[in-house]
Amino acid sequence: MNVISKCIISLLGITTIACAVYGYKEHQHNREWERQHYRNVIYGVQLQSMYLSGFDFSLAEALAANSPINRQEAINNASEEAGLIIHELTNASAMNFNGLYWPSYESFANDSNRYLVYPYSEKGPALLSDQLEQIQRMRKFARTAMPYVDRMKAHGVSLTGIQRISAEMELALAKLDGISIYGNKAFNEFRYNLHPYNPTKPGTVFAGELTFKATELATKAKTFMGDAWNKGPGKQIVRMVSGGVSPEFGEVMDFTLSDANGKRTSPYIVTLSKSKHVIRVTQSGSQSETSQQPMDEQQAIVLADEWMKRWSDDHLALMTKAQTDTSIQLIYIPVREQVPISQMKVVWRFDPRTGELISFDASDYYRNYNKSFPLHPKQTAEQAAAALGPNLRVAGSPKLEIHDGKLVYEIPVTGVEGVTLAYVNALTGNTESIAYHP
Repeated sequence: MNVISKCIISLLGITTIACAVYGYKEHQHNREWERQHYRNVIYGVQLQSMYLSGFDFSLAEALAANSPINRQEAINNASEEAGLIIHELTNASAMNFNGLYWPSYESFANDSNRYLVYPYSEKGPALLSDQLEQIQRMRKFARTAMPYVDRMKAHGVSLTGIQRISAEMELALAKLDGISIYGNKAFNEFRYNLHPYNPTKPGTVFAGELTFKATELATKAKTFMGDAWNKGPGKQIVRMVSGGVSPEFGEVMDFTLSDANGKRTSPYIVTLSKSKHVIRVTQSGSQSETSQQPMDEQQAIVLADEWMKRWSDDHLALMTKAQTDTSIQLIYIPVREQVPISQMKVVWRFDPRTGELISFDASDYYRNYNKSFPLHPKQTAEQAAAALGPNLRVAGSPKLEIHDGKLVYEIPVTGVEGVTLAYVNALTGNTESIAYHP
């Protein structure tokens, strides 16, 4: 064997060893990431279990109370627990609930939190019949969900097992009657008396825009919903089911679809501003059991893109997509002068099993509708990275974005356990915040 052959064999041996070492390290890194993700999911599920039990306990206390004061205190506690459930689901979803989107559970928590102010206001010796009925529905939701949540957090359940139990819980909750806040005359009258409508004042995001009649808004809702509402035999009528006013959006109206006899033929509620902006689409009541066509992620993107063209002339970019067994979530945001404005997000959720829309939410987009954002940095990416604390090390390329209304560099970092990102102000060079994972 000549010298060249020996060198080639030696080089191949070294390369094989290097690849094996790299593969082992990569395998270890992936396993650590999976373990950390599992710990985050378990932590989130444990919090939900605690909040959900507290919510049901407080409602039970309210029903068992022997005085209006004790009942009000218990209802207030239940409202706070519902708020904690919502906070964990929305603000910590990326950290703890990746792959565990629960549309029916989240809708139950949001509607409960919104409704509970009504029975809390009751000062009589007993709750009104509608108040009692809705609290009983809340307890049914909670007590249906609790066994599933307890199974998810049980010792030895894998992440795959948690996802399977999660899907089972969603199916069970989707069959329950929702909390009645849409089209609920007593509740809507209470809300109106609590916040009577006044002409839109300067300061709301749509102040000064042209307003439209309910019939014109109904036409806009029907056009926006497209094929999702062009279904069913006989004449389909878009009708207003409720309305109100918010400090952000001014007067808003909710529309749904019904037949000629006034019976609802769609689970969807479309909320529009008086100035014809579609703010959100939600579901109320049991979902349709009609068999639909399964949908993959790419089909969802095509459908959402078509819907986005009917929604607004503003061109938004698809920035985030995530799929589980029960939902496909797509998040669109504006990108202006190459700076993504993540807080102006528009969120679509579809059911991959049926191809149906789960929800649409442009609330965050419109909350920031008239705001101007700084788009031109005064610091370079290198200066921002150099401004990090001494214990942090740059682990990736900094990128510009709007974070909490400020132009920042999002910088991947290591060096401090639990800290994965640092946000450095692109104008001042000060560290604004960090992304922390427990």
